[in-house]
Amino acid sequence: MRQSGWIAGALVGLAACTAATTELIGCGGGSGTGRPSETAIQVAGSYDIRKSVVEETCGLSRPGDVFNNPGTVQHSPGATEFVLNDHGTRDLPGTLRRDGGFDLRPMSSLVMGTIPATDTFEGGRFTATGFALRVTTVLQRSPVAGAPDGPCHVVTLWDATKQGAPNVIP
Repeated sequence: MRQSGWIAGALVGLAACTAATTELIGCGGGSGTGRPSETAIQVAGSYDIRKSVVEETCGLSRPGDVFNNPGTVQHSPGATEFVLNDHGTRDLPGTLRRDGGFDLRPMSSLVMGTIPATDTFEGGRFTATGFALRVTTVLQRSPVAGAPDGPCHVVTLWDATKQGAPNVIP
């Protein structure tokens, strides 16, 4: 039986697409990545952030005090970079790992408009329901009248609850 040229070409293409190989190959209609699609990490959205004081030498609060504020995360699905906006006053750029772990860059600011301070961040982790983070703020001096001269610090644990759809952590 004689086959026309286009049918033979189609059969060869079909055979190539279904060939058993040690590597997957992309055959038309797909993304051409050669891999099965993977779920992309997704953490964008709104969060309620609960900040619990665990250490305090500035005289502003005490261990056990809790403060709440809203926050948002800007993130494109699958991207490694994101931005956490902490209650609308500052953007904290970060790097995200596929397992939900993340790092934020240290951030310098002025407390009460006059006192230089530096925030450092550790142990950041997104989960399906939110994120957790330890924050240490070192101030050049306490803003409390009569406090000893010199640096002081505040350490808080942030426990954030995601609003709306859950995060996707592959």
